[in-house]
Amino acid sequence: MRLSQFTGGHLTDDNGITNTVSTAKLDALSDIIDSIIADEQKLVIMARFVPEINDIQAIVEKKGIGYALIRGGVKERGEEVRRFQEDSDCLIFIGQLQSTALGITLTAAHTIVFYSLDYSMSNFEQAKARIHRVSQTQSCLYIYLTAKGTIDQKVLRSLRNKANLAKMLVDDYRKGNNPFEEE
Repeated sequence: MRLSQFTGGHLTDDNGITNTVSTAKLDALSDIIDSIIADEQKLVIMARFVPEINDIQAIVEKKGIGYALIRGGVKERGEEVRRFQEDSDCLIFIGQLQSTALGITLTAAHTIVFYSLDYSMSNFEQAKARIHRVSQTQSCLYIYLTAKGTIDQKVLRSLRNKANLAKMLVDDYRKGNNPFEEE
């Protein structure tokens, strides 16, 4: 069975059979959005998959909140970034990890929610750096929507392990040790 469509808590396979899917992450994200907007702040939301982006976009539209969006196929990336950075009515930036990890500055926000992640350490670090730039004047907050025993938790753990390994290798190199030398 190949999954063909996910919309707002319902997963439909190629045979048209619909199953209910937990909306816990969407509900948690909705609460985060409400809290950030109540504090009159802007928010960046990153997700990996197009169906997730569609569901996030639907929540934001339902709430009547102005947003900017970059995902695969968006041609006016610069305009979307400019609107988020400069327009006081554009409070949320929704980005697909693979499409927004490089080359944009989103310092109008100091909070980013990772709705989902991929295993790419480069995408992860670059996505975090979108709000943590030289021009950022506030402390940055990173929120990861994961639950115990889920793939999200495993991906986040894998990314943290990769970061720890990279730090260890750099520290060893700085001490004059080459971890790749044979003894």
